[in-house]
Amino acid sequence: MEAAQIGKILLPIFGSLDKTDHLIPFKPFSKPNMSQDQKRVAIIEAALKRFAHFGVAKTTMSEIGADLAISKASLYYYFPDKINLYAAVLQRIIEQNQAEINPKLEAEKDPLQAMQLFLEVRTDFIIKYYNVLVFLKGRNDIPEELQPLFARVRERELQLVRGIVEKGQVAGLFDVNATKDSASLLFDCLEGLREVYLGRKTSFFPEKKQFLDILKREKELTRIFFRGISN
Repeated sequence: MEAAQIGKILLPIFGSLDKTDHLIPFKPFSKPNMSQDQKRVAIIEAALKRFAHFGVAKTTMSEIGADLAISKASLYYYFPDKINLYAAVLQRIIEQNQAEINPKLEAEKDPLQAMQLFLEVRTDFIIKYYNVLVFLKGRNDIPEELQPLFARVRERELQLVRGIVEKGQVAGLFDVNATKDSASLLFDCLEGLREVYLGRKTSFFPEKKQFLDILKREKELTRIFFRGISN
């Protein structure tokens, strides 16, 4: 997967971890009758704390194991290497973010406000988990273990945009022949905007402050697009 493609997928995906949330060793594995799934979740949560506080590159599997008071061998039973654990952490925070935003989008009747909210939440997510995501900064490709996850996220993002456009059409606010095509066009325009921005940078993953510049452009593009299809 090329860097530009990675950037287009990453930017829509990824609100701030409390910097005072210090790492406190805990021993969930000492609890009796823990299921395999519960242990796996405990590992993911411990890894997230480490990744968010110190960064992925500076975190070792041994340190995560020590936080959980388990051996590295036990850790590898659940995750064969750090990149697979990283993929599980990304999937968890993405799913949590989607669970939080979906009810808000459904409750918002104004399609423009819904789209603005969608863009804001995406940007907040990137900034919140910046220390987790910045691990990919400077890479020319993406690990194979992460590609299916990014593909699913992109499709989910597209579905959300389609839902917003369809809501506007049903409410009589938009005049389009095919809501699916119009939503796909908007989605492609947003991706194109990001690609142009990223094309000017040496890395596909910008600095924190640059995401706010991207958000400003995304909002303006959305306003112009919705104005064009409004009744």
